Amino acid sequence: MLDKNTQIGSHPKNNTKWPQSFEQPISYAPLVQLANKNWVVPQHFLRYQHSLDSVNEVLSNIEFSAHFRVLAAKKDNQIYLQVAILSPDNYQSGNKAKKLLFGRRWYVEENLPTSELIQTALLALKVAREHEVRELFQLTHESGLSTPFNNHHDLPLMAQNSELICNQNYPANDIDAIIARCIFAGEQLRLIAIQAINSDNYLYTVQLTCDECQLGEFNAKTVVFLASDSSANGFLHGLINALIKISNDYVNEHFKYNGFARFSQHVVAEQIGLLSVVLRSHNALNLCSLGKQSANQLNFEIDSGRAPQGCNQAISGFLAAHGIEQPENAHLYQFNVL
Repeated sequence: MLDKNTQIGSHPKNNTKWPQSFEQPISYAPLVQLANKNWVVPQHFLRYQHSLDSVNEVLSNIEFSAHFRVLAAKKDNQIYLQVAILSPDNYQSGNKAKKLLFGRRWYVEENLPTSELIQTALLALKVAREHEVRELFQLTHESGLSTPFNNHHDLPLMAQNSELICNQNYPANDIDAIIARCIFAGEQLRLIAIQAINSDNYLYTVQLTCDECQLGEFNAKTVVFLASDSSANGFLHGLINALIKISNDYVNEHFKYNGFARFSQHVVAEQIGLLSVVLRSHNALNLCSLGKQSANQLNFEIDSGRAPQGCNQAISGFLAAHGIEQPENAHLYQFNVL
């Protein structure tokens, strides 16, 4: 066990390094020896104190596409991540010049575990790329060209006029006709095959014909996806979901921290499970009573600090709607949830 006087440095048994300076083991934190003989302190026994410098240090170990960069910044003492994107104008066909764009802000708590910080960067990249995918899909109309799945449509206006876009009696196009109107990354699509799986599912195979898309995984890509029915609308929704999945899968395979692609399909899920058991099993950890007290205190600090401030009435209404007067973990929160 690590007592409160243990210094950050190297493990005396095998010179294994302790965590970074912004990661400090709690008092009496357990040491766990892995199957490869390395000694580690599991992340749930560490305190975190992130600064702008420490966040940038973590980001410096992330590898991904040159056209997307996760940046860290600080405003009003609040650290956040933001994705910078170099991208052609999706609404100007044939324009090869690139614009500098920035995604939404993802705020970083001071005590966020480093693993969750890395995964926040991964999620920020997925959302930024999804935004691009939605704009790259276009649909031709007699009166012009649209991007029906982009994120910039006026949602309040749509909600107030939903009868204009939820008309169940809208004439259905046949699949060949709707595909002839689809464009992705400036090029048309080709239908390869349709297969009826059952009355509720249709399997489509579509060929993308783009060859200069900045999101290179889409160049000459064959897309196979299920749609919930045989309508043109079902086809369009199934297609955009499949395109977003292709982008997300690309991030999973190519996003690396210290050279490791955590969410790649090449990572063996069962072995992750076994490692988790080793790091969290009570038998493996063999926590002493003082260690348990320190761990409980850490958990209390983390969980109690996550309650949103100024939301007492909303939380009480949320609980009341489920017939709950006090949640099992009410002791974590300072406000009265009755």
